[in-house]
Amino acid sequence: MTGARRARRGAQRRQDSRRWCVPPAILREPDETLEGWHILLEHEGELAGSLWFAFRDVTLWAAVPDDRRDGLFAPSALGRRLERMGGCGGDAEIAAHLSALARVVDEPASANPDAVSATCAAVSRWAAARGAMGTAVAFAQAGALAVPGNAAAASAVGRLSARWGRLPRAETWLRRATGLGRRSHDWYAYAESYVELGTLYRRKRLPERSRRCFVLAARACRRHGYLQLRAAALHGLSLLYADTGEMEDAERHARMAIRAYGRGHPRVPEVLHDLAELLVARENHRGALPILQRLLPGRHVPGDRSFTLALIAHAAAARDRRLYEDAWSAAWALLDQPGGGGQASRTLLELARAAARARDWLRVSLTSGRQAEQAAIAREPGAAREMAHLAALAWRGASEGWGL
Repeated sequence: MTGARRARRGAQRRQDSRRWCVPPAILREPDETLEGWHILLEHEGELAGSLWFAFRDVTLWAAVPDDRRDGLFAPSALGRRLERMGGCGGDAEIAAHLSALARVVDEPASANPDAVSATCAAVSRWAAARGAMGTAVAFAQAGALAVPGNAAAASAVGRLSARWGRLPRAETWLRRATGLGRRSHDWYAYAESYVELGTLYRRKRLPERSRRCFVLAARACRRHGYLQLRAAALHGLSLLYADTGEMEDAERHARMAIRAYGRGHPRVPEVLHDLAELLVARENHRGALPILQRLLPGRHVPGDRSFTLALIAHAAAARDRRLYEDAWSAAWALLDQPGGGGQASRTLLELARAAARARDWLRVSLTSGRQAEQAAIAREPGAAREMAHLAALAWRGASEGWGL
């Protein structure tokens, strides 16, 4: 056997062994003294009890080997579950799902794992739509445990955990999903999990890990033709490059993401807005202004709209005084509206930049005097330094009579 052939066989053996190394995942939070207790916190009465028992039934059933499931539950268990379901508050959708899960109690030896997982996923979606994220994660996890080799189910747990703000739990499930996806050749779940991991690491301020995850996702998507998922990875890379000050790369990846999504995709406005923000940061105000003006009518949430108006004010500050003043005043007024504080610290900093560019020292002073948002800005060292610099510039400009 030649040396090259032995090397190829050795590499194949190492690859085969790595394929089976799927890391375990966190199943409960550190403060979760009773498994699934968030279900009891998020619901009331018989509905809470029915959901919790269904979750526990599936979790217990999934933990027992197939050949030992017969006789797992007491003969009277099904009757008690059905009796409890009568108090579900008239919600026909959840009652139907819980009745389907009761099959696990009735016939544990013959219950189909894929059907059980699909029903758990439906309960998870029902709970997430009502803001009950603890319930949503619990049932997504129960569904993933029912089909332990399913990468898409594991990825769903990770995405919901991240949405719930449980980042350590989300990380373990997403890393498990990438391993399962690679093992089973479910490349969509593999790439989707890496996109979510990249976003998670960006939230945790780990840029190198985040970049690696986005790059792996983009490569897998390009290889297997997942164009829109590749766009999400490119968008993530754009935001990451913007975080690290690599504005040229950030703009290039944002434009690539827009092309990958294609015209009419619902996420294109979000990427366009990020692109416009990058153009403002790079002082390409001529390019940013028409994009922002085109996007403004669709920005209905007060916090989002105020931030867009602040960017318009910044882009117009040195070009169109009237547009600057109108946009600045509108953004300022929205800060005190219900829902206007969603991006208040970012909006305030952008308003200060706009006013400084326009040499409008009174408005710079107004932004630095808002105490409510200053606490959030203070948590960002770079933003805090910039706001302090702008406040000092305003004081100096006002005292020395700097004007337009």
